[in-house]
Amino acid sequence: MALSRILKSERRKRGRSAFKGAVILCWTDDRGQDHYRNGRCTNIGERGCSIELTESLPLRALISLRIPELDVASFASVRHVTRKGMKINIGVEFGQAVRLPLANEEELQP
Repeated sequence: MALSRILKSERRKRGRSAFKGAVILCWTDDRGQDHYRNGRCTNIGERGCSIELTESLPLRALISLRIPELDVASFASVRHVTRKGMKINIGVEFGQAVRLPLANEEELQP
C-alpha cells in the first residue's frame, strides 16, 4: 500500500487505546478571554487524544485539559478539527508524554 494511502492514525509512532470519559478543556483566545468546555475523550495515548465536543476550537490553539477518571492533566495543541454530524472531533497532541495509569485497552474501557 502506498504511504499516501495509509491513514494518519496508522502512521502514529505510538498507538492509542479506546477510552470513553469526560474531559475538561480550558484555553485563552487571541483577545485574552478564557474559555472552558466539557467534552468526551474517545481515545488516548501517551502523546495525544481525540475529543468529541459540541463546539469547534481553533486549529493550533494551546489548551489545558484534564481527564479526571484517569488522573491526567496536560497542556496540548489542537492538531486537527473535524465535524462529524452535529459533533466536532478534535485531535490534540500533548506538550509532554503523559503517564497513563492503565496499560491495555480492555482496562481503559469503563
